[in-house]
Amino acid sequence: MPDLAAIVIHCRDPYLLAPFWSTVTGLPVVEEDRAKIADRSLEPDESVLLRDPAGRRPDVWISPVADLPGPGRIHLDLVGDAEERAAVLEAGATVVRELPRWTVLADPEGNEFCLLPRGEAHGDTLLPGH
Repeated sequence: MPDLAAIVIHCRDPYLLAPFWSTVTGLPVVEEDRAKIADRSLEPDESVLLRDPAGRRPDVWISPVADLPGPGRIHLDLVGDAEERAAVLEAGATVVRELPRWTVLADPEGNEFCLLPRGEAHGDTLLPGH
């Protein structure tokens, strides 16, 4: 099977979403892009790269697009404890709905993602469309 190399998150505003997803994933914005975010000098269609310095996790690209498709531009399942959940909410996420085994959250542009407690897995009880 192929290896997962990267995740691409389409967005309207990479200046908003790159810092959000960097905080939520713990992946730093690469140095060159960090400078461009700081001085707001990204080219109109330029993406921002979040990269694990150790190379153990896939890259995450924050990629601006003119027209965003409807829901489902991306969906991540993250695992975290109560402290990590609080940090995600502080970074700008909102709770969409609480489910018995996980919480559905949204980033500042409305992309939904799930936060599962550590040691939990979706198993066979996924919601339709999940």
